[in-house]
Amino acid sequence: MDKITTEVRAFYEAYPYPPEGQVDCDGYHGSLLLSYLQRSAGKLTRLQLLEAGCGRGVNLQAMAGRQTEVDFTGIDINRIAVQEAAQRSKRLGLVNLQFLLADLLDRQSLPGVSGGYDIILSYGVLHHLSDPLQGLQHLTDLLASDGVIALMLDGSYGRQPLDRYLQALDLIQPMSQSGSDRLPLARALAHAAEEQLFKGNYWQGTSHVDKIEFADRCLHVHQTSYDLTALWQLLDSAGLRFIRWLEPNDWSLHSIIDDQDLLNRLELLDEFNRYQLIERLTYRPKLTLLAAHQGSIPRSPLLTNQIASSQFALNPQLHLNRHEENGLTCTLRRRHIDINHNPCCQNILQKAAQLPLGFTGQKMIDMLIKQDFETQQILQGIQELVENELLYRPHPEHGNAHQ
Repeated sequence: MDKITTEVRAFYEAYPYPPEGQVDCDGYHGSLLLSYLQRSAGKLTRLQLLEAGCGRGVNLQAMAGRQTEVDFTGIDINRIAVQEAAQRSKRLGLVNLQFLLADLLDRQSLPGVSGGYDIILSYGVLHHLSDPLQGLQHLTDLLASDGVIALMLDGSYGRQPLDRYLQALDLIQPMSQSGSDRLPLARALAHAAEEQLFKGNYWQGTSHVDKIEFADRCLHVHQTSYDLTALWQLLDSAGLRFIRWLEPNDWSLHSIIDDQDLLNRLELLDEFNRYQLIERLTYRPKLTLLAAHQGSIPRSPLLTNQIASSQFALNPQLHLNRHEENGLTCTLRRRHIDINHNPCCQNILQKAAQLPLGFTGQKMIDMLIKQDFETQQILQGIQELVENELLYRPHPEHGNAHQ
C-alpha cells in the first residue's frame, strides 16, 4: 500500500464516511442503471453489483433488503468501516450482501465474479486514489461485457470556491498538520467564507455541516478534480465510454438558458461542447455519470410499436404524492415534474404504483381502456412518461430486480 493510500485509509478510519444517518440510495438501483444500456436478451440470472469504496456500507444495506434479486458486494480500505458494516449486515439478516477489505490499486485484493459484475458503483472514491486511472482500469477488468459503471468524481470548475478556501486555509495552517489540529480554524474560516466565497453556490452552508461531512470537504489528505476533457480522457484510457449523466437535466441547455434564439445557436454545437459550455456557466462540483465498455451503446429510444410488448416499471427514484388541491405531485431526483395537464399520465402512474413487479404496455392498455381512455392516448401517455423517466424499461432477464 503506497503512502497516499495509507494516509487516505487513516483519514477515513478517523472520519468514517458517510455520517451517521446519511443514506442516499438514488444511484443504487441496479436494474434501473442497466436499463440505460443496450443489452442483448439473456437468460434469467441474479444481478451482481459491486460498490468500490462503500465506506460504512449504509447505502448497500438500505438497498439489499429491497433488491433481493441482486447480490451486493461492498469493498473498502477502511478496516473499521468494513468490519462494522459486516457485523451490521449479519444482524439485519442480509444474506445477499457481503463486505470485504480491498484496495482498488491492488488488483489481487479485488473480488471477482463469474462473467463480471453487471453494475459497479464508485461514488466519490477514484479522486482520492494516488493513481485514479489504475483504479478505474481495475474496475473495468471486473465489469461484465454488457455491464455499467456509475461514477462520481469531483469537478474542478464546480469546486473552485472550495479550492480557494482550501488554499486560504493552507496559508494559515499548513496541511501537514493533523486534521484534528486544523478543525477549529477550518470551521472558523469556513464561517467567514459563507457571506463571500460560498454565498449563493453549492458550498454555502459548509461551516454548519456535521464533523464527518466537514472533514471530508475541508480536511481531506488527497483529492484530484477533473474538468470534462480530463474526465473523457480518463474514461477512454480505462477502456470505457460515456453513456449518460445520472441526472441529464443538470446538463441540459434548457435548464439554464431560456433565450430561444441563443438555444437554437447552441444546439448546433456537438454534445461534448454543449457539456463544456454548461460546465463553465454553472457550478457542477460533482460529475456523476454512467460509463460502459467502449463497444457498448446507450439504450435505443422506445418506439410506439414496441410499447404493447415492452415491460415497464415505476422509476424507483420517483416520489409520488396525491393532493386534493394540487393533484399528483412527482419528484424525480429532487426535481419536480408537473403531469397534471394529462389525466392519462396521472392514471398510468397511479396504476404503476400499485404494480411493484412492473407491467407490460398491453396490460396498462387493457386496464385504462376500462376507464374510457383510448388506446392512442395510453400509448402517448406511456411514451411521455418514459421520455421524462418517470417510467423505465427493465431488461426482461432482470425480472423484478428493480424493487
